[in-house]
Amino acid sequence: MKIYFFILLLSVFSWLFISATAEAQPVTPTILHIFDGQSSGGLFGNAVSGVGDINGDGFDDVIVGEPLDDSNGAASGSVRVFSGADGSILHNLVGDSAGDLFGQSVSGTGDVNGDGVPDFIVGAYWADNNGYNSGSARVFSGLDGSVLYVFEGDSYGDFFGFSVSSSGDVNGDGVPDFIIGAYWDDNSGNYSGSARVYSGFDGSNLYTFEGDSAGDGFGVSVSGAGDVNGDGFADLIIGAWGDDSNGLNSGSARVFSGADGSILYTLLGESAGDAFGYSVSGTGDIDGDGFSDFIVGAYRDDNNGEDSGSARVFSGIDGSIIIALSGDAAGDQFGNSVSGAGDVNGDGHLDFIVGAYEDDNNGIGSGSARVFSGGDGSILCTFSGESESDLLGRSVAAAGDVNGDGYADVIVGAVWDDNASLNSGSACVLSLAPALFRRGDLNGDGSFDLADPIRALMQFMGSLDNSCFDASDANDDGQINIADPIAMLNAIVLGGSSPPDPGPSACGPDLTPDSLNCETYTGCP
Repeated sequence: MKIYFFILLLSVFSWLFISATAEAQPVTPTILHIFDGQSSGGLFGNAVSGVGDINGDGFDDVIVGEPLDDSNGAASGSVRVFSGADGSILHNLVGDSAGDLFGQSVSGTGDVNGDGVPDFIVGAYWADNNGYNSGSARVFSGLDGSVLYVFEGDSYGDFFGFSVSSSGDVNGDGVPDFIIGAYWDDNSGNYSGSARVYSGFDGSNLYTFEGDSAGDGFGVSVSGAGDVNGDGFADLIIGAWGDDSNGLNSGSARVFSGADGSILYTLLGESAGDAFGYSVSGTGDIDGDGFSDFIVGAYRDDNNGEDSGSARVFSGIDGSIIIALSGDAAGDQFGNSVSGAGDVNGDGHLDFIVGAYEDDNNGIGSGSARVFSGGDGSILCTFSGESESDLLGRSVAAAGDVNGDGYADVIVGAVWDDNASLNSGSACVLSLAPALFRRGDLNGDGSFDLADPIRALMQFMGSLDNSCFDASDANDDGQINIADPIAMLNAIVLGGSSPPDPGPSACGPDLTPDSLNCETYTGCP
């Protein structure tokens, strides 16, 4: 009889107390790996990318560039490929000579040579092979690090290789292709810029795209865009941060057809000085309409103060704006780096990441990177540099599934981090996978018993802290209130329905979108 009285008492409490909905709290990402630069001032983390599973262990791996590394002469540059499974170095490659800045840009390319192992590309935009700072880029075998292709800038000062990216299979031959930017190329006037698409099959030049006029800086950023127009061919996006179409250096980005090289979209910065197009990336199908979408950063946009920055996600089907985001405050330079991220939280929507490397959250220039939901544009996580001048967020990228948990991970560069030495730089791989818990098993002891509703009541009354609201939400209504211990007692004592999945008998993520989260839960691995 006492237990029935207790249930009745709780029912009375449910009328006396207003339901307490837990406020949404920032997701705390799990740091999977931190990699540190080799040289003081080496700018390790200036470029980062996922590369796929290089070593065939079932875990995706990552690449990080260090363009001012001195291993083969001052600022010769280097890149390292790291194992996603354990962080060990799989490949360590260096620039040919002093001043090459090898590692300024990096990207996975997919399996270019058909050996079953994904390969990668590295830019060295100050290489002098065809004249001072003509630039170069090389494609390397993921299997053994050997050089598969070497591409050179045409002439003095082209800065060829400042940007590189996989482009997907542009020509439909079953082999992934790649794109290289030369934003100081002078083909259409001084610093008009250019970008070239090369065949992964034989290294031949598939397309050469050029900036419209002097100073455009076309090719400062390049990326595969996915199949934007649904014709079965991968398309491309190229940024021109110095384009003056809407005012001096307002910037632009152009999407090209992989099938025939025609222009699908020309997108413009809103006003002078925005530098729209400084960063570009494909995102995959963000809005679920069956067409790939893309993101463009404008790191000097002034929406929330001078150089607060912005980023916009555009629809592949019609070029309309799907999501528009702005930096928090003046000087953040939000949008200096952008990337698709994959589905980081398992909700079925592709997400994306934006860097703000001058954000001041943890001191001047500490920097930040923010992951946004592709479902609604809400903030999933803000990751900030540890200390002043880390410049975290200088580079951001999808990392693939590094830890094999079925969720996409991300990698973020902090070029002036001092972990190894002054301004040596670092790169961090982060997981945003949802926490695993057992709904109703509040104390995580593996049993669903009277101790759990008692704990729920104590949490509701404020006498116990709650580190996993999801576990406490016994009826899965997205609220923490007196109805939760009542539902638990109903199941335990009266044989009512067990808490919804993940129930008290098996660990799992929350399958219902709500504002609750689970920061720590000891009952699941």
